[in-house]
Amino acid sequence: MTPGSRDQRIQPRWPMIEDDDRTVMSEMPRWEEPEAGRLPVLIVLRGAQLGRRYLMNEKRFVLGRRDSVATLVIPGDPKISSKHCEIEHDAERDCWVVRDAGSTNGTRVNGKAVDTADLAEGDKLLLGDTVIKFSFHDEVESEFHHEVDRLMNIDELTGLVVLRVFRERFHEAFAASTRARRPLALLMMDLDGLKKINDTHGHQAGAMTISGVGHMLGDLIGSRGLVARFGGDEFMAAFPGLDRQAAVEEGEKIRAALAAQKFAFGEALLRPTISIGVAAMPEDATTPERLIRVADEALYRAKAAGRDRVST
Repeated sequence: MTPGSRDQRIQPRWPMIEDDDRTVMSEMPRWEEPEAGRLPVLIVLRGAQLGRRYLMNEKRFVLGRRDSVATLVIPGDPKISSKHCEIEHDAERDCWVVRDAGSTNGTRVNGKAVDTADLAEGDKLLLGDTVIKFSFHDEVESEFHHEVDRLMNIDELTGLVVLRVFRERFHEAFAASTRARRPLALLMMDLDGLKKINDTHGHQAGAMTISGVGHMLGDLIGSRGLVARFGGDEFMAAFPGLDRQAAVEEGEKIRAALAAQKFAFGEALLRPTISIGVAAMPEDATTPERLIRVADEALYRAKAAGRDRVST
């Protein structure tokens, strides 16, 4: 390979991990099991949200299927009532208590139907077909589970939520918008010219471009909506409260921001553009699946019309 060749000018976006055989010596730390600061948590052992943790950082929670009455929403199980049960901290006895809230199918603790019951470490609550474990985590366990959650729910390349999480939250937002009779918009987005970037600069440049666009979308959209990588160089974003026209304006902001962006890859400056398809409920669809399809069809029209544009 000659000096100055393209491969030598590539600067990897991700740091290389190096290791050797040396062992670093330190004093043996003294381990003490934490007594204070143990945090009560609920962990879904069986159900639509398998593995999800709910940190109980308040004194009272209402568990149920509807966000209009429940403070801790457990979707995806039709046997769970809108307001199923309550879990509350009894300060006088310093314990947590579960109370059934008149649910249709009842609340069970370790297989036994209860109206009211004290909760102990490891108890399993059965709500509908969903099994939830009551437990306590200390700081170390909390850090571990936080990292596991991140690995399971965040796309490492883009920093966005993984598609599974997006779909789950999108369906929840769609249901909530339907009940509240509020609009919800969906944007389907596809990068233009990624194949040329891959062919000219290599697939590492393409991956860096996807990564950069993903982080840019996350920063632009922030808490106003939810965005994820749909696959390859496609992204999708949902905006509760936006109708079709407002979503088109949002799409134009995204398109213009990317058109002005340059990604440095070695000595090359990469300038990808983006095509965006927009759809909104209730104008375009009354089901989540139909809304996705309409937005995807709009994206196809944007690509066919010349790319780097927003279409409905």
